[in-house]
Amino acid sequence: MTPLRRHCLVWLSEPPETFDTDDRARAVAWHAQGRPFVVTRRRGEGAEIGLGFCTTDLRHPGLRPRRVAAQTIPGHIVDSTRPPPLDAVARCAAARTNKPSFMRLQAAASEAGLVVRIYGSWMWQALTDEPHVHDASDLDVVIDVASSAEAGRAAAMLAREEPMLAFRIDGELSLAGRGEVHWREYHQGKPEIVLKSIDTLRLVPRTALAP
Repeated sequence: MTPLRRHCLVWLSEPPETFDTDDRARAVAWHAQGRPFVVTRRRGEGAEIGLGFCTTDLRHPGLRPRRVAAQTIPGHIVDSTRPPPLDAVARCAAARTNKPSFMRLQAAASEAGLVVRIYGSWMWQALTDEPHVHDASDLDVVIDVASSAEAGRAAAMLAREEPMLAFRIDGELSLAGRGEVHWREYHQGKPEIVLKSIDTLRLVPRTALAP
C-alpha cells in the first residue's frame, strides 16, 4: 500500500464520517460504488485522516460539482495509490478537444524525466466519467520530486510549457516525508515558501526543503 500523503487516493472498508447529514448520505453512496477518496489535511488534533471527494447531480447538470469533506481512522484504509498519471487522464473522453495540449505536456515531462500526476476536477472526470470539468477548468498537477534540483526542473518545465497549453496549470510539487509546495511559488524563488502536509500548513525557509 502506498504511504499516505496529500492527494493519495484511498479505498475504505466502510464509509467515512462527514460533517453534515446530507454529505453522509453522499459518502455512503460514493463508497457503495467502490470509489476512492482523496487524502487531504486532517482536521483538528485527532488521529483521523482528512478526506475529500467530489460529486455531481446528474439530474441537474447545470449545478457545479459538490466538494465534500470527510474523515476516517487509519484502520479503515484498505488500499491507497498516488493520483493517476497524466497519460491516463488524457485518455478520458473530455480530454479529446485538448489532446494536443495533453500530448505536449506529457512529452515535456518525459523529456525532463518527470511523472506528472493529476488531481482535482480532471482526475474526478477521468475516474467517474461524470461532468467535473468545464471550459475554464485548470489542470491540477502533482509531481513527486526527490531533491531541490528535481523540484527546480519540474517547476521550470511547467512554467515553460504553460503558455503553450489550452489550460492553466495549477498544482504542487510533492516531497516525500515533508509535504507539498505550490509549483509556481517554488519557481518564483522566494526565500520562504508555504509547505503543506497531512498534518500541517506552515511557512518554511526554502533551504529547509533540500534533502
